[in-house]
Amino acid sequence: MPLTLPSLAAGTAITFVTALGNFGIPAMLGIPAGYATLPTLVYQKLAGMGTTVLAEVSVLAMLIGAVAVAGIALQRLCQSRQKLHLVGSTSRPLALPLGAARLPVEVLLWAVVFAILVLPMFGLLATSLVPAYGVTLRFDTVTLASWYEVLFRQPVTSRAFANSFGLAAGAAVALVTVCLPLAWLMERRKTRLARLFDGLLDLPYALPGVVLSIAMILLLIKLPFTEATLYGTIWIIFLAYLARFFAVMFRPVQASLKQFDPGMDEAAQSVGASLFRRLRDVIFPLSAPAAAAGAILVFLTAFNELTVSALLWSSGTETLGVVIFNLDDSGETGMASALAMTIVLVVIVLMALIQLFSRRFPKGVVPWQT
Repeated sequence: MPLTLPSLAAGTAITFVTALGNFGIPAMLGIPAGYATLPTLVYQKLAGMGTTVLAEVSVLAMLIGAVAVAGIALQRLCQSRQKLHLVGSTSRPLALPLGAARLPVEVLLWAVVFAILVLPMFGLLATSLVPAYGVTLRFDTVTLASWYEVLFRQPVTSRAFANSFGLAAGAAVALVTVCLPLAWLMERRKTRLARLFDGLLDLPYALPGVVLSIAMILLLIKLPFTEATLYGTIWIIFLAYLARFFAVMFRPVQASLKQFDPGMDEAAQSVGASLFRRLRDVIFPLSAPAAAAGAILVFLTAFNELTVSALLWSSGTETLGVVIFNLDDSGETGMASALAMTIVLVVIVLMALIQLFSRRFPKGVVPWQT
């Protein structure tokens, strides 16, 4: 416990910050029951509009942000005090024989996994196969009406799939393009500005999505020196995604470049290779696996995102998370469950395809493989 206490405290702090800013779960479970959290309160006030709504939600966003920053500061303080020393050989992993308790422990652990992963999927599937919410699933009540309605008759579904796929893929490609040269430049030139940027890099991802959304609205509702606005367009969601997932892409690339031997770059420079040539032939190929892993994580995370887009969407810019939330909020629980199951199946297929071709990828490309 003394050795793991700093890690446990840091994990507790970041879990607190993540739960504080979560919107989807308290919105879908809490709003119908009249139970409000700060993120759902911001959403309800912004949806109600009014002359002072931006000022009110800005104050709430600053309150959430202040609490989140305190949690992030605590997490970093705990990490900075973490000092681990390994004594003796590390070739043999620690083993804790359970003896006769092995079977009960395994049963308990598998029961937990079943309860938090499998049962919710069964619940979604069952709800999507009945004619109305609350109807018992039997052979005579099974129907695919919700699936047919939401997938083939609702035009918003295809639009949301296109929007989510385009936003997720566009964010992944844009962040790869920006993060690779930026991480290399920061690693080569460790200036005071670079250290400041590195310290603030995690804030857009660690801060609650509601805070980021309000900041984007205030920043882009009227572009400086023009009468144009990005509010109500898909571009404001795209820019929010870039800010939100920048750290997800940047950190793996930065970690790979820290292991890079600067002598290779210096050797290429000594024989007359230009900066572009060195980046193309030396730096980028070596950091490509980390960049690909970051791109996969960004795509899969942004594809299902709700917290940020819930406050930024408008007619024509709906994402999949927004459509599911709106269907459930309007009482169409069957169609919401059918669309949710469709997204789960799409993600499983994408991950299966990545896993299928993983042997052809360099080591480190697939983020869930060690």
